[in-house]
Amino acid sequence: MLSYKNTAKELKESETKTAILPIGSIEQHSSHLPMGTDYLVVKELSERVAERIDAYLLPPIPISTCYEHKGTKGTTWMRPETFSRMVQDIVLSLKHGGFNRIIIMLGHGGIFIAGPCVRELNALNDDLEVIFINPPNDEKIQSVLEGDNGIHAGEKETSCVLAIDENLVNKELMMENDFVPDCPREFLNYIPLPELSKTGVWGKSSLATKEKGEKVLELAVEYCIDYIEKAFKYTKSKVW
Repeated sequence: MLSYKNTAKELKESETKTAILPIGSIEQHSSHLPMGTDYLVVKELSERVAERIDAYLLPPIPISTCYEHKGTKGTTWMRPETFSRMVQDIVLSLKHGGFNRIIIMLGHGGIFIAGPCVRELNALNDDLEVIFINPPNDEKIQSVLEGDNGIHAGEKETSCVLAIDENLVNKELMMENDFVPDCPREFLNYIPLPELSKTGVWGKSSLATKEKGEKVLELAVEYCIDYIEKAFKYTKSKVW
């Protein structure tokens, strides 16, 4: 694995042409998790993935789009068009440096602009293969969890932070913050989460454990690696 800690000489001499750009979010995660939960989780996942596939790992970008948490102090976002331009500039700079496969790992599930952004990069640059991965949540990961319908600051995210650094979790409050709004998750396109959930949680944080978190993280790494291998199998012959 290569990172910003390596020298320009080491990067030049390396054979890797794959780079990973992790992107998190700074947003409310109720009263028991840190604002930077998405950042912390994608940082951990991207480090594990980069190590496994021997990629060049960029430092995570902490801020993205998160309108759905508007109104909570400390929540920080950029406009979708700003996000898209930022990502495209970063990817093109990597291209000029010799990288042609770019993996954008998202730590926040609400970055809806990522798809159009990556599609445009691929369509306008025949010599680039750019993919993005949303926060993994497949059947294997779900099998580790007990609760249903948790999408924010619930069992999965709380478990992951417990596994990364349990000192960052308020274990008393996590037992009190369970809340699952009685509506489809698509309602987050219409209404900020703080107006749907009295605790800022969508799920059951009380079910979280450190052991579940470590299992989820490792399964998420396996999911990402499998996704990357399958995606690049197809993109190497892409024609737009």
